[in-house]
Amino acid sequence: MAEATSKNAENSNHNGKQLELVTGRQTAAILMLLFDDDEAAKILERLEPQEVEMLGEAMISVADVDAMQIDGSLERFLQLTKNQTMLAYKSDEKVGRVFRQALGTSRAETMMNRFAPKRPSNIAEILKWIPVKDLAEMVSNEPPQISAVLMSFMSPEVAAEMLQLLPQVLQEELVYRVATLGPVSAHALAQIHALLEDNGPSAEEIAPPMEIGGVMDTASIINSLPKQLSQAVLKGVTKRDRKIGKQIEDEMFVFADLMNLSNKDIGTVVRKVDTAILVPALRGASSELKAKMFAAMSQRAAETIQDEIDEAPPQPMEAVINAQKGVIAIAKVMLDNGEISMSGGGADYV
Repeated sequence: MAEATSKNAENSNHNGKQLELVTGRQTAAILMLLFDDDEAAKILERLEPQEVEMLGEAMISVADVDAMQIDGSLERFLQLTKNQTMLAYKSDEKVGRVFRQALGTSRAETMMNRFAPKRPSNIAEILKWIPVKDLAEMVSNEPPQISAVLMSFMSPEVAAEMLQLLPQVLQEELVYRVATLGPVSAHALAQIHALLEDNGPSAEEIAPPMEIGGVMDTASIINSLPKQLSQAVLKGVTKRDRKIGKQIEDEMFVFADLMNLSNKDIGTVVRKVDTAILVPALRGASSELKAKMFAAMSQRAAETIQDEIDEAPPQPMEAVINAQKGVIAIAKVMLDNGEISMSGGGADYV
């Protein structure tokens, strides 16, 4: 009897270890293999390229799972989804349909541009599936104005990786054009989509121009480049247009980025900043950044500044922003001098 109990315990432990080997990705793979082909294909259509690749590898790896592991995967799936709702599913599409029905296409698009995040485009979806090397070749063979639009639909990381495969002259040209892109008409976007699909443009829905690119997107791309290349590209753009170069540089390092400084370095910055600047600057800071900056001070100094913040009258937003720019300017000088260093992100700041 004792021997049988021991054997059952061994089997239980063995099955437990088997279940532990099934990761979340493998659970998804098991579920995919349980679906019929059409259902599985519909799911794959909604995934990003990297997700498809990882899921495909996992589907191959679970070919030998046993019944216990399948049951465990189903149980895990049910546990993860029992509190989920479908309210967020395609909510952006629902809002778009309702607004277009109520306001008409043109007015609805104009209104949604004010509050909705940038909506994904078919162009962006197609570009996700093209290898970076092929993107670089495509961009090299197209007019710069077309290439800039294509680059603005890429993620900053992909755009930065692609830029590194291009000649320096073209790097600067494209970065400048992305930063200065204006609204792009629906007709132009249809032509670019046709270029990617190798088809003639279809009769697109009448729609207002789409805002893409701009200084903020360009700053994100440059921040994803290696330090030396980001410095060279920004320098080239600034030579071409000093105002645009300054705007890009300003967006490359914003007040919230101080969170990426170590506690020691943020203390070094705080000691260089006059209280008259620090107080209004912190009025517009997140609670996390405030806490980090206060932790870098003595308790007495932190309490004094907090009292000044609490007692000061309401400040115009412009005054808060200017104070934050003053803090950033000091931090930039210290970064350039090597007194502090920025952690996180793809590129150092210049």
